[in-house]
Amino acid sequence: MAWFALDDGFDTHPKVRKAGNAAVGLFVRLGVHATKHLTEGHLDGDIVTAYGTAATIRKLIAVGMLHEAGHGCPRCPQPADGGYYIHDYLDYNKSRQQIEAAREAARKRQQRGRDTARLNRSERDSAVILNSNSRENDASFASNCGQFDPPFEGSTAGQGGPSRRDTHEGATVVPSPPLPSHNYDVADVSGGSAGSSAVDLDAYAPSPIDDDNWALTDGLRRWALSTFGPGLDLDYETAQFLDHFRGNGQRRKNWNTEWQKWIRRSAKFASERANRPPLRAVSGGYMSPEERGIF
Repeated sequence: MAWFALDDGFDTHPKVRKAGNAAVGLFVRLGVHATKHLTEGHLDGDIVTAYGTAATIRKLIAVGMLHEAGHGCPRCPQPADGGYYIHDYLDYNKSRQQIEAAREAARKRQQRGRDTARLNRSERDSAVILNSNSRENDASFASNCGQFDPPFEGSTAGQGGPSRRDTHEGATVVPSPPLPSHNYDVADVSGGSAGSSAVDLDAYAPSPIDDDNWALTDGLRRWALSTFGPGLDLDYETAQFLDHFRGNGQRRKNWNTEWQKWIRRSAKFASERANRPPLRAVSGGYMSPEERGIF
């Protein structure tokens, strides 16, 4: 998506005031059309006459906001015969090449996000399988260990001869405490489980934020830079944001608004960290929190 740019002094510009509201409305429509179709300010005559009246077109040409073929403005290119050109279009708006490059970069970012999400899900699924195999191996190892234990003879406890406790008359036999049993959870491929509870395979379902195909846009980047400056690492914060919502599996009605809330909190925390009083070296070490006035 691209935007037709108007600066904050547009409404009071002498050309705008002289052209009047009707002609200015036509100018805005023509600018949006040129931006949408990536014409870089060139307009077909049929579009101009379809959007505006002869009077509003003449007003835009008279004040220099719109040029027809053969115009004398040295800064603007000549349109084709029968066409028009928006004055100084490329001074305020992106070219076709810039817009297409931005769109391609956004497409690649979204693809990287989807690839990362698929990789994370694959790694989690592999971890479940490895964990299940490890538990089965533990149980097998514990079972096989008993095959190599030397047998005890008589009532001895494995020593060379009977102990005093073994032969003491009236001695109480205290059984050894049972070995702790591990109640492992084993996932069943058919949907059932063994053990007290099964591994929840739904925990590894696709994340809602990935299902919604959310990705950081250039517009959000511009908002963050204009609001908080370049101090925040937006790519790092976005990665943290994605990991957070992939981890908890929650859905939000508006992911852009949620990302802006995340950036505001991050900027607040960064400001608080920057304003903390530094530790001051003293003869006995560093100042305590009480000395620094924290408590």
